[in-house]
Amino acid sequence: MVEQVFRVMLEFGHDFGVPPSGTRRAFRNAERAVGSTPYRPQEAVGYQTLHQIGEILNAWHVEPAYLDERGDPRSLPMAGLKSFATLCHRFLPLVDSREIADMLIAENLLKADAHGAVTPLSRAARLSSDNALMLDRIPLLLHAFASTLRHNARRTDRSVGTRCEQGTMLDRIPVEAIPEFNDLVKTLGHTLLNQTDTWASRRQVAEGAQTPGRHARVGVEVFAYVEAEPKRRRSRPK
Repeated sequence: MVEQVFRVMLEFGHDFGVPPSGTRRAFRNAERAVGSTPYRPQEAVGYQTLHQIGEILNAWHVEPAYLDERGDPRSLPMAGLKSFATLCHRFLPLVDSREIADMLIAENLLKADAHGAVTPLSRAARLSSDNALMLDRIPLLLHAFASTLRHNARRTDRSVGTRCEQGTMLDRIPVEAIPEFNDLVKTLGHTLLNQTDTWASRRQVAEGAQTPGRHARVGVEVFAYVEAEPKRRRSRPK
């Protein structure tokens, strides 16, 4: 199992142009660090920023102060009252809002007009796969999935129950139906995440509040995957 996981990660690194020497060096560094400094989600600083960007885009789509008369996200000036800077600093107070705007424009998530005002093009913070913020998400996802597998396999308190670890694998789907499949899963995924956010909003402790007991960070990830059959080779006539 561990060997197969390493194979998957080596293939992943190869797809992003990491040479064999780089993967060997990364493995040696990880092997030395795992005993003293095991991976923890707090290391995914980039992904935390990406998550907050998602909160910015979501607020822009739902809060009345940022909607026009049709209920659509309205254009915001970069500075001033009810500006992009004001919205950005709510979620990323220590980050330059201009840098965030420039990155989102480059990623085609924002558009700027001739006066410099910006409008969102998407509600989801999806960046290009080689963006540093997106790459920071990969080890976090692997860590989260492994923690669920470990919990479900080694739980000692049966009253706690298992964590969600469900999926479906469907064979013989025509390739031309893949776009429809992608759209379906995105729609269902949005429904699940929105309902989860609503549930959490009624239970989350206010930031900075002193309350008894311990707190935890919980999360849900939804993704779809496609494994296409290799192209058939044409047989040569004899």
